[in-house]
Amino acid sequence: MKDPQLTALKRQLKAEAPLPAPKLVKSVPAREPEPELDDQALFEQATRGARKLSVDSAVPARPQRPKKPDALTLLKRARAEGDAERENIALSDTVALLQGVSPEAALSFKRNGVQERQLDKLKTGLLPWKHAVDLHGCTLEQAREAVLQLLAEAKAESITVVKIVHGKGQINGQAMLKTAVNGWLRQMPDVLAFVSADPRHGGTGAVMVLLRRPREDKMPALSSLP
Repeated sequence: MKDPQLTALKRQLKAEAPLPAPKLVKSVPAREPEPELDDQALFEQATRGARKLSVDSAVPARPQRPKKPDALTLLKRARAEGDAERENIALSDTVALLQGVSPEAALSFKRNGVQERQLDKLKTGLLPWKHAVDLHGCTLEQAREAVLQLLAEAKAESITVVKIVHGKGQINGQAMLKTAVNGWLRQMPDVLAFVSADPRHGGTGAVMVLLRRPREDKMPALSSLP
């Protein structure tokens, strides 16, 4: 049988026993906010480790076709150089405009001696053009002078194929510049043939022109004379 006094003493000693010491938690200092990066720092961080491409690995640029000057550019060039560079060819606007041409009509002309297959090559682009002019926005007089200047420059540079972009602009249902170009070219002795361009090169809004090859000077050189 348990002693009541002993039991009471045990309870008293248990109540007076010291509590276990609390565990100390090491305090961690608060992290300071990271400074905001500017655009240059962000770019450097994003491109870190990237390699710069060498110039040799770049894709080569595609060769560009020669640009066609507009008519006003040719006119300014002609005025700057003077009329000495261009033969004084009299073109009749009245004759040129006698036969009206519709906007969608396909133009075709060749002089005697020009073969049909050569005309086909001209149309399909197998005889590539080297010079061209765009007559959009020109008056009749500006267009005429631009065409004359184009052919003069082609002759000076021994170019035999040029392109004239006349468009399909209408006046009273008639394609005025297209009609004029058709009539002017027929009056020029250096024009052997012309035909409406292939759709890739302007279709019925442009004409490919075959020019007579300039004759070489057959006079003997001064150094060869006795």
